[in-house]
Amino acid sequence: MGSYRLEPTFETWSNGGVCRHARFLFSKRIFPQLLISSEEQIVFGEKMPKYKATAKWIENVRSIVDNSRTHSVVCDLSTAAGGADTGPTALELAIMALADCAVTIFADVCKQSKIELSKVEVVAEAEKPADSPKLSGVTIKTKVSATARRELLEGAWRRTEANCPVLSIFKEPIPLKVEFEVISK
Repeated sequence: MGSYRLEPTFETWSNGGVCRHARFLFSKRIFPQLLISSEEQIVFGEKMPKYKATAKWIENVRSIVDNSRTHSVVCDLSTAAGGADTGPTALELAIMALADCAVTIFADVCKQSKIELSKVEVVAEAEKPADSPKLSGVTIKTKVSATARRELLEGAWRRTEANCPVLSIFKEPIPLKVEFEVISK
């Protein structure tokens, strides 16, 4: 079987965006000897990482969700909604992830473009009607302080929008497969 290692690479897309990903370097033939675990996918000779989050119910409407690495977050509903308000709701966490992904990708794009930043703040605001489980709209507001020209910063933001994975989840629906299993006590 061929051995492999991950090596970070950067690829410039035709739209000017930069894709940061891990490319496989194989020491032997890629196919058919390559064995992969169920947590990996190979597409055109590249490994596609599978992200995993596990949420466990604790009590009432409180849960702990982790990313299968070393990070976890307590989620809970507000006291008005019957919770103890010990953490963000899952929806709030999704909006937080959107803001963080945008600020992280923007900072990375600027770093790769040699744009020095002084301050960046991204605020994501979501609107949800009280009688609906769905958001009716999301607005991202970004404030940037840097010595670079406005045109360079706007270009970096366009690349951020093109390459922010959480932003793309909000913009474009993705396939969702749901599996439900009842287990014995």
